[in-house]
Amino acid sequence: MKTGLFIPGVSCLAMTLLLGAHDVSAQTEAAKYQQLENEIQTLRKQMETLEVNHRREIDELKAMLQQKGNAVPSAVAVASSASTCATNTVNAPLEQDLYSSFKQKVVEALPKNTTLQGLNMDISAVLDLYFYHDTSSEGMAHLKEGLAGFGHHHDGDHDHEEYKNGFNLRHVELGFSAEVDPYFRAWTIVAVSEEGAEVEEAVLQTTCLPYGFMLSAGKLRSGVGRMNRQHSHTWDFVDQPLVYDVMFGHHGLNEVGAQVTWLAPTPFYWLFGAEVFNGDNEQSFAVAEDDALVEHNAPRLYTAFMKIGPELGEQHALLFGLSAVGGQHQVVEEALLKAADGYTMIYGTDFVYKYSAQRSHGDGDVVVQGEYFYRTMNLDGAGTDWDGSDWEADQDGYYLQGLYGFLPRWRAGLRWDQVGVMNRVQEPYETRNVFGSSERASFVLDWKLSEFSLLRAQLGRGWYQTDEAREDAWEVLLQWQLTFGKHGAHDF
Repeated sequence: MKTGLFIPGVSCLAMTLLLGAHDVSAQTEAAKYQQLENEIQTLRKQMETLEVNHRREIDELKAMLQQKGNAVPSAVAVASSASTCATNTVNAPLEQDLYSSFKQKVVEALPKNTTLQGLNMDISAVLDLYFYHDTSSEGMAHLKEGLAGFGHHHDGDHDHEEYKNGFNLRHVELGFSAEVDPYFRAWTIVAVSEEGAEVEEAVLQTTCLPYGFMLSAGKLRSGVGRMNRQHSHTWDFVDQPLVYDVMFGHHGLNEVGAQVTWLAPTPFYWLFGAEVFNGDNEQSFAVAEDDALVEHNAPRLYTAFMKIGPELGEQHALLFGLSAVGGQHQVVEEALLKAADGYTMIYGTDFVYKYSAQRSHGDGDVVVQGEYFYRTMNLDGAGTDWDGSDWEADQDGYYLQGLYGFLPRWRAGLRWDQVGVMNRVQEPYETRNVFGSSERASFVLDWKLSEFSLLRAQLGRGWYQTDEAREDAWEVLLQWQLTFGKHGAHDF
């Protein structure tokens, strides 16, 4: 029985067509897989390229941030930041760290109307340990207080920093800062030592005043001069120049009061400032308690300053300043039952020049810095022996220093400072005296292992004119400094 019709030619043709179709389908699938693989390889190469570019951009940003530390802030940039502070209270960081990422997660988890600015606090600590040795007969602190012409101008009730032979812990500096809200920022710096704790700064500052104005109030470091507004851990040498010791004291001009600044709308940096303080400086604006002296109500101290930084290109930066300080000044010598009350003025000029070689970690960088102060004092005698007599003085002092980065993270520097180039003093019931000057030369070598640790060695040779005689002394200092936590950027 025939169940179907078999045609051999037709069957072979069908089989051939079927096999051909299968081969075409297989080739098509293979082509698709090959195309997909090619696309994956292309994406992989693009991702590798993006990663390389990203790393390069991060390195460039880090280099730029390092250079920004050596550049004067642009007036246009500052003005732009001030104009947007009402809508953007915290500038986005250029590089997110773990802290910022965690904070962002917290912000995303909170309700939309929750305010976080007041909780956004940065906390840091600075440890400053140094070894000190000098060859003076009675100690360097006693020697500095007895410099001819400068030895009896302070109240005597303030504590003075004494560099003791051996190991010293300058202090542990604790810093707290925060962007409080869209209108204010605040920071507090507390110095903790073996003798106790002292508030160095407690500042409230506006962020959104119009027309380039900014108001700061609290206990703050005055904007006069160059080094006065710097904390000791940012100095280029272990100690401060002699002119600061004899005119402002160890703590500098650090007072309770208010400061207002105005940033001029110019293409270069031009800042004006004025301050009013209670006035209780240990050297030039002391307030004494004595029945023979008139009690002056605060504020008793006023300052004005100006800073200007011309545009010099990417590798050069210059900041020049002028300043004036005036206030009540009282002196008491209890052992002699003498007192004096009057007014003191200090005029100053300062500059800092920085050259960035744009190499890694400060290699080839140059910093040159100097300050000059002139003081005129006119006090009226009071008390048992000084009634009707005046105490007058015309004195000055300066320093000049330079540092060079001779290797990545390594610097060497020299400083020359001198006080009493002009040193005319007339004490009550005495003729006008012209005292000699005191000088010191210092050499420093420091190694900045990272952004958070520093090793420094300093050698100094001084020639000091005292009331009794002239004394020469050597000083050797070895410093080890560590910073940890989230620390704010330092001034230029």
